[in-house]
Order: sequence, then C-alpha cells, then structure tokens
Amino acid sequence: MVVRPSWRPLACLAVAGVAVTALTGSGSGAAEAAPEPVADHVEVTTGGLPSVPAYRVAAPVVDGGVAVLDDIADYGAERVSGRAGLAGGATAAFDLRRGAIGLAGEVTLDDPAAGVRVKAQVSGGVSRVADDTIRWSGLVEITRAGSRNLVLATITVVDRVLDAGNHAVTLRHAGQDRRAVVHVPAGRGGARGLPVLFHFPGLLETPAVAEQYDKLTPHADERGYLLVIPEHYGTGWQGVLGGPPVPDVDDPGFVRALAAEVHERFGGDPRRTYSSGMSNGGFFTSLTACVLTDVFAAFAPVSGQLNDPRGCAPARQIPIAMIHGDADPLVRYSTTVPAAAFWAAHNGCAPEPVATPLPDTDPDDGTTAIRHDYTGCAAGAPVVLFQVVGAGHAWPGGDPYPVPSLGIAGRDLDANETIWDFVSRYTLPVS
Repeated sequence: MVVRPSWRPLACLAVAGVAVTALTGSGSGAAEAAPEPVADHVEVTTGGLPSVPAYRVAAPVVDGGVAVLDDIADYGAERVSGRAGLAGGATAAFDLRRGAIGLAGEVTLDDPAAGVRVKAQVSGGVSRVADDTIRWSGLVEITRAGSRNLVLATITVVDRVLDAGNHAVTLRHAGQDRRAVVHVPAGRGGARGLPVLFHFPGLLETPAVAEQYDKLTPHADERGYLLVIPEHYGTGWQGVLGGPPVPDVDDPGFVRALAAEVHERFGGDPRRTYSSGMSNGGFFTSLTACVLTDVFAAFAPVSGQLNDPRGCAPARQIPIAMIHGDADPLVRYSTTVPAAAFWAAHNGCAPEPVATPLPDTDPDDGTTAIRHDYTGCAAGAPVVLFQVVGAGHAWPGGDPYPVPSLGIAGRDLDANETIWDFVSRYTLPVS
C-alpha cells in the first residue's frame, strides 16, 4: 500500500447487487486536517428481508488492494482483481475478467465481526462510472447466523492506488470529452515520482493502433516510466499538417490539462515529462516544442518534423531528437533539413551537423542508421537527427503499417530505446 495525499473525491462503484464503493474523500472543515492516506475503497450494500437485516460496509483498504484495469481499445474496464483487507476487519476478493458479455466472475466479502459472508456471481452489468471506478448491482448470496438467502446488493470499487497496467483517463476540455490511456509500468503500481513519456498517435490512429505497431508498453515496463497515449479529436492533431481545422478543440490546452492530471493522480514527475509522437503526432510533438516548453523537458518527433517554423517561438532552448526514414514516401526526409536547421539556430548550434554511422546490427532488415549531431549547442539543448537509411513511413523497431507502399520500419534503430535514452537525460528547468 502506497500512502500519498488525496487528490479528489472518490466515486462509488457497484458490483453484482452488492455495493462495493471506493471512497476518496477528504472533507473540509474550519481546521485543516492531515491529508487522508490514499487507499483503494470498497463498499458493499445489501437489501434486507423480513428475516434478514440489511447489511453495509464501506471502508478503505488497509491490506492488499483491488486493481481496476482498462482496455486500451475501448476504454472500458477489462479486469477487476485482488484481495483486500478492509478497515474494520472485513476481507473482499474480486476476480472479474472481460468476456463476451462484459466483466464476469466472482466477488466475495467476509466480515467476521458482523458474522456475514456475501458472494456474488457476476455475469455482465458492471458499469465503469468514473475513471478507475466500477459498479455492479444484482442478486447476491448472503450468509448470516447460519442462514443463507438471496438479496439485492450493490458493489462499488474505487482503485485509488493505481496498479500496473492500462488506465483510461477522461476529461472535458474546450467543450469536448477527451480521452487518453495511461500505462503504469510493471512492478511500479502506486509508485510516485515516475518519469512520464507522452506518445501522440498519427493521423487516423488510435492509442490501440499506436500500441500495436509501435510496441510502446513493453518498453515502458522495461524502463519504468509512465506512458501516456492521448486520443486526438477526430482524424488527427489540430494545428499541424493533417489535423482538422474545426472545431477548435485547443489540443495544446488539452495536453497541458492531461499532463497536470497525470502528475497529480498518477504521481508522474512534472520535471521529467517528455513529448514524442509519430507522423501527424510527430508534427504535433514539434508543435509542443514551440508552445509547451513549460510542460515537457525534451522532445522526440518521428516522421513528422516542424513543417513551418514561422510563429514558433519557444520560451527556452530545448533538447530535441528527430527520427526519420529517408525512404519515407508520405512525409519526405527532406522536410527534416529545414526543421533541424531551425532548432540548431534556436539552440545556438553550429549550422552543419557531424554524421556518425551507427552499427548495422541487423544486416538483413534493409536499413542502416546515421546519427547527425549539431555541435556547439547551448548547455542542455542538443539537436540530434537520426536518419534511418532505407526506412519508410514507420516507427523504427516496430511493425510497418499494412500498406507496402509506406515502406519498411527496420530494426537497426529502435525508436522506443533511442527516444528514451535521449529524453530521459533532461529535466525541466526550475522556473
């Protein structure tokens, strides 16, 4: 159990007719109270019968925990599992998994002090009523004083100590409901102060598609960072090539609000938050390097460089690494030259880079890689261009898109590893 300050009121969740509610809640009063420890919460409420009194328990988890994990494709709850000892002595166990009818499985609660056992067989009907909060209502079996009966119940769970895996995040910005997936790395559930990498998907690309082709979450698990994959509104990111001009959804403002949510709720490190993306998402990454230099410490666009530097006036000199296949038929490699020159001039670098061929680690993949370093840059503000020779419009080290004309991805350069090795060296300056 990780203890941290409460960040918002908790909602109630219901499962299988038994109310299991995870409550956050810190009340307000005249005197300032100590911060409430952050813990999962469970509430189970049953109805009564003439011979069976109603029963209710609502308590924080003090031992173990309950994980509510979401599907990266549709943002719905995918699994609810865990064993939790509650304040007051009750114990709850959850084993719900996604199937054809939704979440299904078993929930049990044992309360020795009250002499009560509740058992719910769940077959669909579980609602995701808020981020990391689920509810189910239905018939449950309650055993009390040796008597076993069926009664209606509601179960609510709030997962406040965010476990390793995928978590859907929803927020409203500029009049639109926006969504993202936050992946908590394996073995780091509930940890605070983790670095954060944003990955902006490309045109017509969802977070699930980005994960499929770019192999993002295994690398986040390996290197131990929070991975944030926001969903663009409509076909792409606004304000850059390919993005829809209307309605005005203020994508930079959405990203700023999402970063604040990730820092507060997931415990991400505000000084170690980084921006990356592919194609239209790469263009948007470049835009964030112009307008969100107080949010992101370093930047790494892939196959989508700054296409029009006019109006780009970053508030500081920024570290940036660009990755681009020189056989890209969709976003030409030639677009990287003026983009790199702009960043080099902005960061006070020499105008011509130094080229270093990288090892051809996979001679059979049809690609090689060259690293171009601009020298003499301001301290903490390098400009690097990775040229992937022979690669097309794809995420290097990932899978190519199923459109042969877009070209190959190659395996000599792993974009995930290259990006993380670069950006993770930098922290946001203290303002």
